[in-house]
Amino acid sequence: MVFSRSVRSTRTSFFLVGAVVALTLLFCLFFLDSQSWVTPTARLVHGSSSSSPSAAAEPTLPHHPIMSQSAADLRSLFLEHLWQPSVAPTSKYYRPFGAYNWSLPGPPLWRQSLGEDLCIIDLDNRDFDLPGQIFGPAAMTWDKPLGVHGLSLGILNHWLYAKIHGYKYYYVAVDDPPDRRSSWKKPSVLARILREHDVCIYMDSDAIFPRLDLPFEWLLNYWQLYPHNNSLALALDPDLDNNKDRLGNLYLNTGFIVAQNNEKTYDILNAWHTCPDEGGPYYPECGHFRYNEPGRPTDQAGFRLLSYDYPDRIIQLPCVEANGFPQNDWGCKGQFLRHLWTGKEDQIKVDVGEQLPGPYLHLFHQQYRQEMDAFYMAEEDLMARGPKAATRMNTNQKARKKQKKKKKKKKKKKQQQQQSDVPSGSATELPNGSATNLSSGGHEPAGTEVKKEPTPPTEVTNKPTPPSEVTWPPPAP
Repeated sequence: MVFSRSVRSTRTSFFLVGAVVALTLLFCLFFLDSQSWVTPTARLVHGSSSSSPSAAAEPTLPHHPIMSQSAADLRSLFLEHLWQPSVAPTSKYYRPFGAYNWSLPGPPLWRQSLGEDLCIIDLDNRDFDLPGQIFGPAAMTWDKPLGVHGLSLGILNHWLYAKIHGYKYYYVAVDDPPDRRSSWKKPSVLARILREHDVCIYMDSDAIFPRLDLPFEWLLNYWQLYPHNNSLALALDPDLDNNKDRLGNLYLNTGFIVAQNNEKTYDILNAWHTCPDEGGPYYPECGHFRYNEPGRPTDQAGFRLLSYDYPDRIIQLPCVEANGFPQNDWGCKGQFLRHLWTGKEDQIKVDVGEQLPGPYLHLFHQQYRQEMDAFYMAEEDLMARGPKAATRMNTNQKARKKQKKKKKKKKKKKQQQQQSDVPSGSATELPNGSATNLSSGGHEPAGTEVKKEPTPPTEVTNKPTPPSEVTWPPPAP
């Protein structure tokens, strides 16, 4: 019995010691865990601190270095590191991410970046000023993806590609012509802008650059588009019956045009511009293509009609490379230039969304809006002044408005300073000889009548600006 009692006592002692150790470990774990939720500054003890305990113990969000950078730093990261040019214009091969293997077919003639001698052109007769659109009241954001406008993303893609490679970008707001579809404005706008550049690219808003890292000079060498052998280059349409003219040849898609600055280019653009004119001497049947009737193209059919007169100056680009998009079933995959004819409200959002993920859509749309004065112009101003003068006019007007606002603010501040310099209780003489006490708020003494002489009205005459006469061909600068 004594032996059994001692064993029982030993067991009891063992369990008690184990319980104490377990409780101690639990307490330590709880203490360490609770301390891990306290911010580093809250763990420090400052004897002179006057902060309240609740304020000291308030948790903070984890610090993310990239997300804490300014908008300018994020844009710089994007332009200089994420999507910087990956090859030189003279590089023999283009292997995006180590895949594929496109190579130049011969010695390159374009040997360096064209910079602003190469331009990219958007033109449209629509306002695009609704929420979620390129000129809407607020910048687009992926926080509201359903409201993001597909065609506006296409426009933003063109501007962004120009920004990455240092090209000049223009947006032209065109008027509706009285006797034809607005797409017929392409030749006149293109000819006017091309006068001040070496190469210009026009793109529809549902066409995009899928490879932001690829300089266009490399493509000019790849397609062998040189001023001495080429004026215009366009992509073939898919090989379908409704994409063929009366001779059975495929149309050239005018949603993507590469134009070289040489005299023959202006001859072709002039012929295209006048093609649908009433009683035109060259292509009488072109009048049938003024409007987009069901099953009948417009400016595209007109261009195909005149292209037979310039077979050596118009280059036909492969559909698989410069038209269509990968998801279509007609063989046009848009390897270098993507045209989303049937994906302009969905697939274009996916394609541009992959280029501008997260905050980048909002950041770059903000910048686009901030820089509008440098590229946006009305058709009338373009035709009257030329592209560079028209955009300079926008910039100068903005600078004058800013300077005027600054002077007005400075004048107001000076007046307030003069009023504050008047000693308290001093009197200011009124026109009728009486006085008012400025410290009393400027009220007239009782019984004193102040007569204010009326200011004579200023005659304002609004002289209408005479409309500018637009002639063809557009004048050289």
